[in-house]
Amino acid sequence: MAVAALLAVACSDSRSDLERAREAADYNDRARAIGFYQSHLVDHPDDFDARLEYTLILGETWAFGGGDPEPILASLELLFAEEPGNLRVKELLAMMLVRKGQAAGEARRYGEAEELLQRAADVHPDVGTASYHLGVIYEVQQRQEDAFDAWIVAALKRPPIPDLYLRLGREYLTRGQLDRAVSTLLLVEELRGTSTYLIPQANCILAQAYMQRGDIDAAQPRYEAADDGCHIPGMERA
Repeated sequence: MAVAALLAVACSDSRSDLERAREAADYNDRARAIGFYQSHLVDHPDDFDARLEYTLILGETWAFGGGDPEPILASLELLFAEEPGNLRVKELLAMMLVRKGQAAGEARRYGEAEELLQRAADVHPDVGTASYHLGVIYEVQQRQEDAFDAWIVAALKRPPIPDLYLRLGREYLTRGQLDRAVSTLLLVEELRGTSTYLIPQANCILAQAYMQRGDIDAAQPRYEAADDGCHIPGMERA
């Protein structure tokens, strides 16, 4: 009797698959929402808003439980092809490409990683995240000039990535561009709300840059606050 009653209710439910999908999403029932969105998109493949909602649900499910990111990327590619100027789509597609590029880099598939990260930079050039990761990939391959160029491009967008400014500041110091080294490394400290563990390393490089500029008064407190592995000829800790 109970099963028959449920079937009767289901049959009498005149709501569309999209309405059911949105209701399930409101109740955080992602599995049901995904099923209803898929049913709706079979009959309405050009419904941009529904596909975006569906993609966001897929992304949430993947973020919490992992799994295969390819369906998310495939859906984002369709959305991007339809509305390449949509900011939300650009952000999500670039983010997923960066994640995939990072994974390829960690697996030492550097050619694939470079392609994915370059695509991410092309999709959403207004943020520097992809260019930062490109630089990291280039550095691992000992392509230091390419890494340097990528980090400069990334830094122009001012992403809140302390490691970017640490790496770029070190490169400026290596090249004798002391003023740029100092101004770039100071950004690591400015971003202490994002991360603090890199500040001692930044202080070590800052101390070196100040020393080379001949400013011992600025160099000494930075050296005092540097990590224990920091050793600069001619400087001593109090």
